[in-house]
Amino acid sequence: MNLPPPIDPARHALFIDFDGTLVDLVDDPTGVVISPEAVERLGQLQAACAGAFAVVSGRRIADLDHFLQPLQFAAAGVHGLERRDQPGAPVVPLAGPEGLDSIRVALGAGVVAEPRLRLEDKKTALVVHYRGFPELQEAAIRLVSAAVGEEPGYAVMKGDNIVEVHLAGMDKGKAIEALMAHAPFQGRQPIYVGDDTTDEFGFYAVRKLGGVSIKVGDGATEAEFRLASVDSVHRWLGVARREASQQQGETQS
Repeated sequence: MNLPPPIDPARHALFIDFDGTLVDLVDDPTGVVISPEAVERLGQLQAACAGAFAVVSGRRIADLDHFLQPLQFAAAGVHGLERRDQPGAPVVPLAGPEGLDSIRVALGAGVVAEPRLRLEDKKTALVVHYRGFPELQEAAIRLVSAAVGEEPGYAVMKGDNIVEVHLAGMDKGKAIEALMAHAPFQGRQPIYVGDDTTDEFGFYAVRKLGGVSIKVGDGATEAEFRLASVDSVHRWLGVARREASQQQGETQS
């Protein structure tokens, strides 16, 4: 396993996925838990990096705020279709929900016909979940493909026990590039940590920017480095937090 280098708060910008990276994947996405200690550690790293820290997720930013409270942070949600460029700033949607209305109706009918599938409506994206029923993978793919049909302008993404559709033109890599274009990220070397196929866009983007790409778990990847699990991520972040605290103490002394 090619382990990642430590975070250097003086020159790095940290971008990190949520599910499968900061929290373990669970059957019920509303049931994930992150410890207060881990949230505090993220806040310390954010401060050490002079604010150059963002969560980049397929979840809505409102959901990230709920799980990571009281931390305030920059974020890209729904694979970049929502963005908050700095802590406390308003969330800016890059697309409206009405563009998915016809697909929303078709997917709603499909999950009624197969109740083991679950439809999550993120407003700017629609997700069909089949976690717990791996045998329904092909059914989920067929359902979303049929709902989209030949209509242009939509992106279909396959992730960990999900199939998602949203308006084309945005992904996690583009979201990272947009955040990197302004302070406090601008001029720093980006690090991106993620676990899923949807994170490959982020890995590609940070490699193009001369950054550090870190895959969590197994599987083929564009990333240069790898961490074994969510626990490994938190241990790696903990080392970075301790080193940053020591550097701050030495500076003050």
